[in-house]
Amino acid sequence: MDIKAARYTANYPDEFVVLLIGLRVNQLWRVNEWWPVLRAAFAMTQEAKALPNSPLLESMTVLSVSDWRVVFFIQYWRSFDELMSWADNSDLQHKPAQKAFFKRTAYNGHVGVWHETYKVAAGQFEAIYANMPQMGLAAAGTYRELRKSSKGRDRMGDRNAH
Repeated sequence: MDIKAARYTANYPDEFVVLLIGLRVNQLWRVNEWWPVLRAAFAMTQEAKALPNSPLLESMTVLSVSDWRVVFFIQYWRSFDELMSWADNSDLQHKPAQKAFFKRTAYNGHVGVWHETYKVAAGQFEAIYANMPQMGLAAAGTYRELRKSSKGRDRMGDRNAH
């Protein structure tokens, strides 16, 4: 990844959705239950990213430091409607994976799954990256260098603040 040795911000001109979605391995020896969930999560992300004009703008995989059994994705989606359309499309991997999870694992406590979805209004976010590669919202939108005097209060709500 190309490191940008300065302070940058992310710009995204429209409303977008942040999806945090992941799993927790509650019983490590139940590999036959958690491995398919983990494998499906990566496959679904790759499939969504490969769609023409993909509504999935960016996805990062995170391993929790506080609980090593938690793996999750931070995803940026173009809109809530497009996220729901993707999730409900039975021709894509999500619906079959969801059905398989509920059939195999959902109610026995061996594997946990979770998600949180946030709609972010245009201009109602602030992001800063110092000496970082283009990632997260900056990878979903555009990456722009900041003045040294730039402050978070100036950037919040003003997509053109420097």
